[in-house]
This record gives sequence, structure tokens and C-alpha cells, in this order.
Amino acid sequence: MLPSSVGVLDKISAILVVLEKGPACLKAVVSESGLKRPTVRRLVLAMQELGLVQVDEQGQYVIGARLIRLATAAHYAIADCDLLRELSALRATTGASVRLHQRYGDQRICVAEALRLKSATGDGKSARAIANADPVSRVFVAWRRLSRGHAPRDDALACSRIRHHGWVQGADEGCLVLAVAVCGRDGNLAAVLSLSSPSRQTRREASYSREVIKSAMEAATRISSRLPVKEATALADGRDHDPQVRSTSV
Repeated sequence: MLPSSVGVLDKISAILVVLEKGPACLKAVVSESGLKRPTVRRLVLAMQELGLVQVDEQGQYVIGARLIRLATAAHYAIADCDLLRELSALRATTGASVRLHQRYGDQRICVAEALRLKSATGDGKSARAIANADPVSRVFVAWRRLSRGHAPRDDALACSRIRHHGWVQGADEGCLVLAVAVCGRDGNLAAVLSLSSPSRQTRREASYSREVIKSAMEAATRISSRLPVKEATALADGRDHDPQVRSTSV
């Protein structure tokens, strides 16, 4: 590890390198870091106050809860960047607007290109009848209703077809929309990837081409392994609200 121009940060980093390997007593931290005992003791106490280091039940020093939270935040940031690149690449390939949608409680949240949660205010639409719902809602309903096992006969057949193919397309507000299921390893629906284009821009003005559908399906597979799990409570933080992005109850 290359040293920085700030000595105290280098010393703190040396201590964290030791604790990164696992719990360590004061003697071990001194020995492995190469720092003097008084220096280690002083810095470790300060790091404890900041939540960077804590003491376990055996009296050994371990990585603190604050560092764990920072590591989690870094993981999400990296995952978000990967998702953004994936969505941007799909948009460049297909020429369509690309969005990612997730469910938080009874709300369908549109996770836009920046991959941040948007406003949770509803637009008054209902997804009760799958035949009349927009494509994104139809995918959500397909997984939800068959899982609960109480869909009407016609809806059950439509849901089965959607789950079998993994996608559905249709018109919504003057656009042709392709909605693709993004499933986790357990087969449960984690999100819905959507492509939307003005009807006049799509081939035959009726459906997306096989090439576009294939590209979207492949992107959904890659996204499924990169999608970070967001807590539903994040909606209550009031962060990144954008009233222009709709949310639909499903």
C-alpha cells in the first residue's frame, strides 16, 4: 500500500489493514502494523469514538459498525454504476428509453437512468385487470397473483404466459413498451426492465424486433446479478424525489 502525504492517515490505515484480517489484540496490532504501542493505543481509542473500531466479547479489536456501513454504501455505489452502464448500453443498442422498476410495498417505483428512487406518489392507475394494465404492471401482477394463487381464470392464463416468456409488450400512453422480468436466483421477481419508444419509431409500429427483445432479455439476466437490494424505508427519507416520474400501485 502506497503511503499518503498525511502521516496520521497512514497509521490509521496500517491499523485497519491488521483488523481487516480479523480480530486482534493490542499486542498483535502493534506487532503487525509496525507502530509504537502508545501510538496504536491512542489511535485505536480515537477510532473507537468514531465507530471505526470496536472491542469484541474476547476483548480484541475488530472493524467497527461505521466502517461496515460505509462498506455497504460503497457496494451499493459500485452496483449502481454497473447498472447505469448496463442501462446506457441497452439504450444505445436499441434506441429506446430504458428504465428499471421495483416494488416497494404496494408502490411501483421507477428507478431511472441515474438509478435513484423517485417519487412514490401514485398516478391513480390500477393493475387489477391484467389485460388493461400497462406492460410493466402486467409483469409485476403476473408474479404476484400466481404466487398468491387467487387470480381469475383469464388472468391466470395471461400471467402464466408472461412468466413463461419472461416479457410482455404493449402500448402505453402513445409509446410501445417492452417489459422484461428481472428475476433473482430464487426465481422471484426482483425488478422489471422496460424499453419505451414512440409507436412511430418502432418496427411495423406494432412490436419490437426479435433482436431488441433478445438484447433486453440478456441485459435483464446481467442486471439480476448486479441489482442491489434497497430497503423500502428509503422512500421515507425524502431523498431524490422527482414528481415527473410516476409510481403505480400494483
